[in-house]
Amino acid sequence: MTPVARDLAAAVAEFGAASKEKLAGPGDREAAIRGPLENLLRAVGNVFGTEAVFHDEVRDTTRRVRPDYGVSVDRAMIGYVEVKAPGRSIDPLGFTGHDLEQWNRQKDLPNLIYTNGTQWRLYRDGEPFVPPVDFEGGSLTDAGSGLAAPPAFETLIRHFLSWKPEDINSVGVLVRAIAPLTRLLRGEVLDQLAEEQRAISEGAPAWNQPFTGLAADWRNLLFPQADDHTFADGYAQTVTFALLLAKTENMTLEGRSLHQVGGELDAEHSLMGRALQLLTDNVQEGFAVTLSLLVRVIDSVNWRRVRSGRRDMYLHLYENFLDEYDPELRKRSGSYYTPREVVDEMVRLTEEILVTRLDRPAGFLDDGVITIDPAMGTGTFLHTIIERSLDRVEQREGAGAVPGAATSLAKSLIGFELQMGPFAVAELRAADLFREKRARLPEGGLKFYVTDTLDNPRAEQTRLGSGLERIAASRRAANVVKSTTPVTVVIGNPPYGERAEGLGGWVEKDDPGLAIRAPLNDFRNPEMARHAHNLKNLYVYFWRWATWKVFESTPDALEGDAGIVCFITTSGYVGGPGFTAMREYLRRRSSEGWIIDLTPEGQRSDVRNRIFPGVQQPLAIGIFVRRSGTSTDEPAEIHYRTVDGTRAEKFSKLSELTVDGDGWKKARTAWTSSFFPAPESLWDTFPALNDIFPWSSPGVTGNRTWPFSPAREVLTARWTRLIGESDADTKSAMLKTTRDRNLDKVVKPLTGADTAQEDSALRAATLGGTKSVRVGYRSFDRQWVLADNRVLDMARPPLWDARIRGQVFVIEQHSKPVTSGPGIVFTSLLPELNYFRGSEGGRALPFLHPNGRPNLANGILATLGTAIGKDDLQAEDILAYVAGVVSHSGFTSTFSKELTTPGIRVPMTADKELFDRAIALGRELVWLHSYGEAMVDANAGRPAKDVRFPAGHIRQPLSKTP
Repeated sequence: MTPVARDLAAAVAEFGAASKEKLAGPGDREAAIRGPLENLLRAVGNVFGTEAVFHDEVRDTTRRVRPDYGVSVDRAMIGYVEVKAPGRSIDPLGFTGHDLEQWNRQKDLPNLIYTNGTQWRLYRDGEPFVPPVDFEGGSLTDAGSGLAAPPAFETLIRHFLSWKPEDINSVGVLVRAIAPLTRLLRGEVLDQLAEEQRAISEGAPAWNQPFTGLAADWRNLLFPQADDHTFADGYAQTVTFALLLAKTENMTLEGRSLHQVGGELDAEHSLMGRALQLLTDNVQEGFAVTLSLLVRVIDSVNWRRVRSGRRDMYLHLYENFLDEYDPELRKRSGSYYTPREVVDEMVRLTEEILVTRLDRPAGFLDDGVITIDPAMGTGTFLHTIIERSLDRVEQREGAGAVPGAATSLAKSLIGFELQMGPFAVAELRAADLFREKRARLPEGGLKFYVTDTLDNPRAEQTRLGSGLERIAASRRAANVVKSTTPVTVVIGNPPYGERAEGLGGWVEKDDPGLAIRAPLNDFRNPEMARHAHNLKNLYVYFWRWATWKVFESTPDALEGDAGIVCFITTSGYVGGPGFTAMREYLRRRSSEGWIIDLTPEGQRSDVRNRIFPGVQQPLAIGIFVRRSGTSTDEPAEIHYRTVDGTRAEKFSKLSELTVDGDGWKKARTAWTSSFFPAPESLWDTFPALNDIFPWSSPGVTGNRTWPFSPAREVLTARWTRLIGESDADTKSAMLKTTRDRNLDKVVKPLTGADTAQEDSALRAATLGGTKSVRVGYRSFDRQWVLADNRVLDMARPPLWDARIRGQVFVIEQHSKPVTSGPGIVFTSLLPELNYFRGSEGGRALPFLHPNGRPNLANGILATLGTAIGKDDLQAEDILAYVAGVVSHSGFTSTFSKELTTPGIRVPMTADKELFDRAIALGRELVWLHSYGEAMVDANAGRPAKDVRFPAGHIRQPLSKTP
């Protein structure tokens, strides 16, 4: 036996004896072995001749989430030890409750021992690193000095004590190293906030709780609607990326205070330097252990080798960080960063327009051209402008001209960003590039600001007494830019966020106190109020901010209303009915525009065709330029084109585009019409479906799927389970509580004897109150729905009123293009919202009003009857004609180009014979679509439903040959 093995054996035997004695007495079993275990760990350190210190102050008896011990060697953190009671399982696969919660937090640690005294496991980043080790000789209660460790224990301890951060030489390794520790730090902040709230509730003064006050200031300044989780996330990312920023400046981190590091950063990165100091000056000891480990990991980054990788390294740094750190946060924040191939072409096309339309021969470098990215993320657009502009200088004037041009360009580029993580990456990548080009940065650094772009630039700014004053000053400087700086170009990829009401700041809502009218009002059309929800999206707010900033905010400056807005966003504004006023604004304010449709394949295109693989919505690049003095009485000429194919093919085609090249089509010119190309046919002269059937409505919108089912019995069982649930939280989750429906919401019952008539809230509903009716769920798919207004967010009561004899609902996919199949479909049943095609919305146009009167435009029967010479034209004939013309694939293929514009139009004819043929075909189609409930005529071969077809009938299935 080696001396080390002998000493280890003695230490383990002593541990066994002490544990047996302690466990023989009363008290908590885990607490009983803590003293003996501490002695064992100290002895183990001595055995290996290592100055290992076991910090039990990281343990928090209130939270019980932190590990029991932090371990340092030579004053550098190397790992943690988590202790469980003797006999308790330490296998994470079997953890539940608190143990599982604790493991989910601790598995982010890069070097962690789990032990219950006799079983030992070593984990690295949540994975077993060496085989498990079990002591021999029996349990701690019985073994005493007979407790022995197998040779593998020595191996486990050696690996644990010798841990050091991996050399970080690439983006992938960097992300895998820092993302888990940032996540761990976020959890520490959340725990600290919860602990301080407990202290306040028990009578401690709020002013003496550092994180609570810090979070309040942070919210007031940057995130008014932020919860504790948002603050904790901002804290963790800010600290991580401030440390990374320091490493890019070749600073040594270990062995120094973070206040010192922040002070050095202050020279060129004042905002991040002060933020680092502010966020780390007042932390508890246990908190400091996590920070120490993060510092040690980041100190192992070889930034020179990391940045020597691929050209878009910075882009992938933060994008990959978010994927590893919190994929759900990435989805919620809309953080899908624009591919470099797209950014390159957007910058190139914008520069082309600067030169050819605004007489700026030097492009972004021209005197007076100020460029801003209002949601810069990691700065890809601005970085591309720097690279492209300085490459052109070098090609034209030589390398000697580059430093001066770079110095000038640094003064004319502005970036706004709300999140500190990507802001830090943007700042370090731009500073890195300017340093490489030997530019002198402007006094005070780059014009990059942490700010909410949509904040009111004229609102009074609070001066904070805390260390957040530096961030407040950044915000005030940003507001000067917003309100008084003439901007020539706004370019970027603004965030996408549905249901963003209340997040648009002064852009979205009037401010009576400051007598400021919301700019978004110019995008609102009262006649399209039913589609107003489409404007409640972050990308729309950014479109309005950008157009205000370039075209309106500084009219008194030289050419203050001239400039360019270039965004890549979802393409709803190109043709959607909710954007008529936005399109009119752009036609009036712009001189010229270009729409590049990047998703002609439509919604949910194949992943290989998507510019952003994770984004299903159709996308477009929109570029609008205004020359100074442009009249608002002449509509701008809008050019449109599509870019199709795979992702790589789209990149290639984008690179070949020029604003004056071939392939562009002129868009429609009417003020509010879509930006799609003007049709070559008479399409625009045809009446829209809504012109024929004026009353329309979205279908029944449940906003939950469980009230629908192919079988009534299933609905009865679901209802019984919901009403019988006694736990309020579980019951609320089963319902799926939303803004419009919850357990306590009282709503008016739906009409009809076949609907639930209880007028109480769901919390008091009875088992006998359920009723269900048949509905049209998807095209030709009939299901059942609980006929209860309490479980349907938007039941559309007028449609329920219209369930009368002879009713037919025309279903149109009015807000998205129809690319194949019938142009419209029909049902005699109450339709669900997505009846036309699942998950894509649509609207229903009832043939009859609830009183039985046809839902037809005034005078249409007389006008059409006279035009075709048919004195006995009936309302049902109009319905049948529309079906005969539109409800088949021949219509879709004939008008495929016109149907790139959402919304169905109906070709009309004055030819009586042709009109009658369409009516005959339409009656057949409506009868088929309605399963024989509408357009019934047994003599014409259209029997009522449930009538059996005679043998040999064309619709009678052929019998199998014996």
